[in-house]
Amino acid sequence: MITFLHTGDWQIGKPFASIADLAKQARVQQERIECIRRIGDLARRRRAAFVVVAGDLFDSPSPTNATVAAALGAIASIEVPVYAIPGNHDHGGHDSLWEQPFFKREHRRLAANFHLIGEPEPVTVEVGGDDGRPVAVVLLPCPLRRRHEADDPTAWIRGLDFAAFADRPRIVIAHGSTTVFTLGGSAVGSGGLVGPGSSTRADEEEPAVSSVNTLALDRLPIAELDYLALGDWHGFLAAGPKAYYSGTPEIDRFPKPGQRPGHVAVVTAARGAEPRVETVTTGRFRWLVGQFSLADDGPRQLDDWLSEATRPATPGEPGFDACLARLEIEGSVSLADRAALDRIVESWAARLLRLDLADGTVLAPSAEEIRDLAERPGDPIIARVATELVALLEGTAGGPEPRPDPDVVRHAIHVLHALVTAGEGTADDAPPRVVHADADAAGRGGRRGT
Repeated sequence: MITFLHTGDWQIGKPFASIADLAKQARVQQERIECIRRIGDLARRRRAAFVVVAGDLFDSPSPTNATVAAALGAIASIEVPVYAIPGNHDHGGHDSLWEQPFFKREHRRLAANFHLIGEPEPVTVEVGGDDGRPVAVVLLPCPLRRRHEADDPTAWIRGLDFAAFADRPRIVIAHGSTTVFTLGGSAVGSGGLVGPGSSTRADEEEPAVSSVNTLALDRLPIAELDYLALGDWHGFLAAGPKAYYSGTPEIDRFPKPGQRPGHVAVVTAARGAEPRVETVTTGRFRWLVGQFSLADDGPRQLDDWLSEATRPATPGEPGFDACLARLEIEGSVSLADRAALDRIVESWAARLLRLDLADGTVLAPSAEEIRDLAERPGDPIIARVATELVALLEGTAGGPEPRPDPDVVRHAIHVLHALVTAGEGTADDAPPRVVHADADAAGRGGRRGT
């Protein structure tokens, strides 16, 4: 029996360009390096013989020299052998990252325990077994030599003479999408593909599934194999008999329902036996998703939810400063609630690593708020402007001009109310400073940074 760690999709060097604040952006990038050190801690605690990285160690085929050096330095801290294959983001082939003089030099000097397997051929390694005695293990790598592979990267395994491997455990390492199998008798898909394929969009979005880099696991001689370590899908998933996606060890996007990112798989395998697979949490950042319909308690509902969702799980763990949030809000808000909501959003945009807000609320001044604006004997100009805005909103204003957009009118009433309350000494109700919550929010159909 041998115990090892299965991980993948580290995506070191991912830019996270949608985080506007450069300091926060750098922190999210650095956490992916720190996660490698946590993998090393896990390997020591579980006495793992080695670590498998199933592709996409780097997010790009051309990471910076600083990114390469930082990654190799962190890998060295793992202390046991690390076996990796190129994925679609850091594919191999001629003149790839792995062939660059800088990488080769730093590899030799910093991380002698790192082994890149760039060819589709069996590799036999000798590692420590669970009983302390040496065990020979056969690795069957399926590296990607280009970003888009039209042929099944695992096809070469079908023609192997497995008798040559005797009783050695056989571990497949592959990166790509795969046809959906079933888990525990229930379908985990609907006959399509599992895995994001090879295209990318925004850094937090699940790329569209494509037919490239497709792993036909159902055509492999499963009885001759003992574990299939898969990469490309960013959440932990059982993809078939003995086949698992480990997911990314540090969450890198807002997860969709059913995904389980932020884990490493601890695997115990032996020749001819079903593998034992356990997931262990390694991610620290929380990517929060919420939908709210503001009711009687108004914006306080949003504030309370964020306060609770970002609370440290245990003493010493990070709080809101290790959280990113994507929120959708709707409902009608009064002028006072709109001002309170703006203050809450401004505070949380400063606290969180990222706030992506889809604000679908409708401004609905209360009758009392409108009366307070329109009946101001000491401010006749304010009263007149308010009266005309209300008439426009209600459609009772005269004149040949077309009726303006009601949302524009409501916003004008909001600004007028904020100016009045600011003049009365309630500076907190002044028009909020615009906080850039999402660099690409403008192109997402109504989502706005606040």
